[in-house]
Amino acid sequence: MAADRNSIIEKIKALLAKTKENGCTEEEELSALAMARAWIDAHEITDDELQLSREEKAILHDESEADARDTHKIKWLLCSGVGRYCNVQIFRGHSKAGLTFVGFKSDIDNATWLLDHLSDFVHDKLFEFLLDCLAPEGKERKQEIRGFVIGCTARISARLIEMCDQSETERTTNHNALVVIKDQAIKDLLKAEGICLRSSRSSAAFSDDARRAGRSAGDRASFGRPVSGAGATLRLGR
Repeated sequence: MAADRNSIIEKIKALLAKTKENGCTEEEELSALAMARAWIDAHEITDDELQLSREEKAILHDESEADARDTHKIKWLLCSGVGRYCNVQIFRGHSKAGLTFVGFKSDIDNATWLLDHLSDFVHDKLFEFLLDCLAPEGKERKQEIRGFVIGCTARISARLIEMCDQSETERTTNHNALVVIKDQAIKDLLKAEGICLRSSRSSAAFSDDARRAGRSAGDRASFGRPVSGAGATLRLGR
């Protein structure tokens, strides 16, 4: 049995070594990370067994200039749900155009992909909504757009948070310990950088009917990531 466990540990170490820095594609890295997490939780492998460094630091990651554009603030409105789901902090500073992510590299990779994926989904559903929208150009149409985006992003964020709340009751002791380590590393980095995060809200008017349509669309969003093949799906979890 000990030999089997040692074999599993070596497999996990090999999977965790599959990174872009070591020549893997992003797709291969995330697939390997998901498999490693499954092995760790299934066999309750401890950090000490893996000899993972508990001194690993959280990092800051800024969006590239090409990714900084955020039409209708869709990515920004998704940040709270995606941040909670991927165990990262996401904020927008006054001196930079794009978003800044704080967390462990693998979690940031998941968060940036998920934000892009969900933003594309919201844009697609907004396009479909506007095809049938009879509101004229100008203030009224802007309120329709704003209402749909608010409804859709709010519903998606709520679903992500619901899944986080559910997973908290199902986590292993090892997984809980790792989350605590990550949370503390993020807090330490924010403090060291002198970053104090504050919430913000918009008071701009929007259409209630459009918001309801957006909420309905948000119920159809998926959070899986294709790994290989047409039907393969990776479920991102904490």
